[in-house]
Amino acid sequence: MDILNDLETQPIPLDEEERRHTRRLLVGLLCALLLTGLVLSGYIFVRKRHERQIAAAAEVESRKKVAKVEVFVDDAMVEGKTTTLGGTIHNLSNETLSDIAVELQLRRREGGGVELRAIDAEAKDLTPGATTRYSVQVPTQDYISATFLRVVGGSDRASIPFKAQPGTERPPMDAPASKTVVVGDKARPSGKDEFINTPNNPGRVP
Repeated sequence: MDILNDLETQPIPLDEEERRHTRRLLVGLLCALLLTGLVLSGYIFVRKRHERQIAAAAEVESRKKVAKVEVFVDDAMVEGKTTTLGGTIHNLSNETLSDIAVELQLRRREGGGVELRAIDAEAKDLTPGATTRYSVQVPTQDYISATFLRVVGGSDRASIPFKAQPGTERPPMDAPASKTVVVGDKARPSGKDEFINTPNNPGRVP
């Protein structure tokens, strides 16, 4: 009886329990929102950082593709048994380029083998806007063709972005000398005309 009387006089605190439960839900919701915000912020930060890295790499790659030198490739000049391969290098960049060389691919007449030849520029250091020449002589009988490949420079012979242009053209060949054509057993004398049956050279009329 005492227990029943106590329950009747002291009601169960349901409102307080509901308030505690509500507070726990709110705290859990706030923690979940905070954790979600942290994860989302981290994702956005990592994504933006990745985008910046990609943009920086693309910019570096774009700079690499910008031509630093312009190469004017001359036609091969044949003089007797020697062929001269050469041209002009023009520095388009704003930096001084050192130890520049041009690489050519030479194809041999016999067997069709390929030979890679590096030709150093005449100037060791090429300042911005400056030009220099390169040239090499090869035996005409040994090679059938020469192809311009690339430009390298520096102590590590790294490839330098370039653009190639036609250079000096081969001079026209001389016209062949005229020749006397002999018809029959004797060539016709030059310098004067001869006629048959003239006063000085009478002919017999039958």
